[in-house]
Amino acid sequence: MSSPKTAASASKPELPPNVLIFTPKLRATADTLLNGRIFTRLATTSTTDPSALVAAAAKVGDTFCFPFRSGILIFDGVGADEDVDIADTHHEHFRVVCLALKDAGIDLDVAGCVFDVKDILKAGFQLDVLSSGSVLAIDLMDGEEESDDDEDLEASLAALVSGSGTSIS
Repeated sequence: MSSPKTAASASKPELPPNVLIFTPKLRATADTLLNGRIFTRLATTSTTDPSALVAAAAKVGDTFCFPFRSGILIFDGVGADEDVDIADTHHEHFRVVCLALKDAGIDLDVAGCVFDVKDILKAGFQLDVLSSGSVLAIDLMDGEEESDDDEDLEASLAALVSGSGTSIS
């Protein structure tokens, strides 16, 4: 019979799939994420290999972006001088990330992307600081795929609009 301590250590708790812990190399990066002023969420296609996404993000570094299960979050804004247009900096970071994704052969799902929002909630994340200096990130948009019912409804509406649907007498 195993001891409770052994059993507990063997069953290490796992986070839900939409929750991740972002631990950047620099503490200032966590502060930038938590207090950012502009965010872009890039969603990748469902065929994207998560390890390829992590590798592409690693080439860019973690000072202004982090990969999550189905994409990359780009963040900017803390500590920026008033003279510097933060949107220009953010757009340059967006360009760098997109080039890294292109080089890795990773495609974006444009319908799932959210661009240049001022609030992290609008980018689909809830954040909290951990005592270690890491950031707990909850992906609020995880798993928001179109259902078959939505696709059937869209097909029916398209048929009605084109005149090939059934008519009501």
